[in-house]
Amino acid sequence: MPGSTNGHRVKSTRRAFIAAGGVGSVTLLAGCFGEEGGNGGNGGNGDNGSGNGSNDDNSSGNGGGGEVHDERFRVFDPAGTNPSDRHFNPWNPSNAGAWHPGAAVFDKLAIFSPASNEAYPLIATGWEMTDDTTLEAELSDEWTWHNGDQFVAQDWTMQAEIEIALAEAAAEGDEQAHVMESVEAVDDQMIRVNLHNPLSETFAVQNSIGIFHDLIGRGVFTKHDDDQWSEWHEALVNGDDSEAAIEEITSTPYPMLTDDPIGNGPFQVADIGDSEIILEKYEDHPNADSINHTEFSLQVYSDQQQIFQAFNGGQVDAGHSQFPMQDDQMNQLPDSLELFREGRSANNLFTFNCGYEVEGYDTPFDNQNVRKAVAHLYNREQAQQLLQGEKILFEYPPCRVPHAVLEQEGGEISGINIEEEFTLYGQNDTERATELLEGEGYSLEDGEWYDPDGERFEVMFMNGEQDPHIQVLSQNLRDFGVETVQETFDDATFDNRRMAGEYDIMPDGSSANGIFAMWALDLVPDWIQSISHFEPEVEIPMPIGDPDGSEGTKTINVADHINSWMQDEDNDQYHQELMWWWNQHLPEFEVLWEPDAGAIDTANWQLDVREEIYNGVDDALYVAPKMEGSGIMYQP
Repeated sequence: MPGSTNGHRVKSTRRAFIAAGGVGSVTLLAGCFGEEGGNGGNGGNGDNGSGNGSNDDNSSGNGGGGEVHDERFRVFDPAGTNPSDRHFNPWNPSNAGAWHPGAAVFDKLAIFSPASNEAYPLIATGWEMTDDTTLEAELSDEWTWHNGDQFVAQDWTMQAEIEIALAEAAAEGDEQAHVMESVEAVDDQMIRVNLHNPLSETFAVQNSIGIFHDLIGRGVFTKHDDDQWSEWHEALVNGDDSEAAIEEITSTPYPMLTDDPIGNGPFQVADIGDSEIILEKYEDHPNADSINHTEFSLQVYSDQQQIFQAFNGGQVDAGHSQFPMQDDQMNQLPDSLELFREGRSANNLFTFNCGYEVEGYDTPFDNQNVRKAVAHLYNREQAQQLLQGEKILFEYPPCRVPHAVLEQEGGEISGINIEEEFTLYGQNDTERATELLEGEGYSLEDGEWYDPDGERFEVMFMNGEQDPHIQVLSQNLRDFGVETVQETFDDATFDNRRMAGEYDIMPDGSSANGIFAMWALDLVPDWIQSISHFEPEVEIPMPIGDPDGSEGTKTINVADHINSWMQDEDNDQYHQELMWWWNQHLPEFEVLWEPDAGAIDTANWQLDVREEIYNGVDDALYVAPKMEGSGIMYQP
């Protein structure tokens, strides 16, 4: 199963308040989406323009004016927690239901597709950059909350201001806290976003009204006149006992799914069971006439085997992810099952504790040459023998580009041939590892390695016992003479330790959905930095492709470099140097990848939505019922 492929990155410390995110791709898959026509939600080849196979602005749709069926669309719920324990507070990571089912209950201003690197209107009917740091958007007056109240601009600005305030508290004034500097409701139907730095319209939208990553990107959860949200918002924005407000908002489960919460999306909470969440159609939603069934349910299963059995037994109609399964299972599933999200993938990585500003824990990996040495020792061919058919070896040098893109482009990205220019690790190159370690003062005595202080070279792996690639690396290190220790912690302790830098190596999983998606403004400088503790300002050897730096070094600030690229997305230099930094500094090391598709049984259901949504967003099943001319249609 993918590790953390839904952009769901929740932080539990004070630095956890910035919502990390993904920027959309541009090159993934112009040749993978739609051109072959085989992903049509109507079960056909897509050539007739119906279903998602059409490349028109909106699919033809089968909703509107037709018969409404008393049917329940049953979806596998990957959240895996007790439905009655969930809540709709995206800033409290404990059992948050903001992703499932929040993405169905709440709507967004705009839908951003990493596949097309474009945003599509939802509550927002249009937008424009009035200057290079200001974005304005008009909102529709057709949206209401489930109690009938009008949805207004102040609802969204409250959520954005809470997010910005939490980010600023986490940053403690040491760094720019968020892409957005401030937001304002010009009136009930217009918002204005002020950015810290100039951005192109694409990335201004993606990082504000079109934000799609993490729990905060699943919809507008805050109603501006709700007493609890108003109390927290006032304390955070005006500084009235903000410390207490931060503690409350990040720990209070509000509102609970069991408390009849109201949203603004096409479905509302109807019933919470032990293993099922039942949502019912909200008749006053602007797209309600295009929804021809009455209920949407999320069903909790504990593992992939149960998902397989549920599909095979006709107990569920669709799943957001976890496909394709192993061949022996896929061959037993109904012929009517079709995959969607096929343009998306997920990576498995080693994360190194790079040690920047880590206190109280000494890690050998605060030295980049030690990180390189260990990466060289890894034997990817041994990992191949342990794979079960779902995961695939990442065959290219680490460069933070999806494997599918590298494969499609023949290894040439932004004018650089990655295979020829970048360092390839994972070859069990003991000679190179020895050279790097000895150059840093390590020594080999009687088959055992010692650090520069004369202590045994020891590596602590955190929570990697279930990961075959971690076990392979651990054995490679022991064979080389490095002592290894494996420690496993519960989720809360694991999260605290990785944020505090109390480990040496740990496994990580991430979405890998396009060139820009891998370098989000908040993802790399914030989230990955917060768990790998890499130095934000670094020197990279020059020229690119020469690890020895025959022309010296160049100092770059990773966050500034990404920001500059997002202002000028056609400038290859920024991307080249960022990829080179990743390859040489190795805060993380891509070792495996896998497709990250969903599946729908087309015997009775059609996922009818434009191609960029069908194969391009995490929550395609949630988005389809929201957009004009789209839907998940029951077919008797």
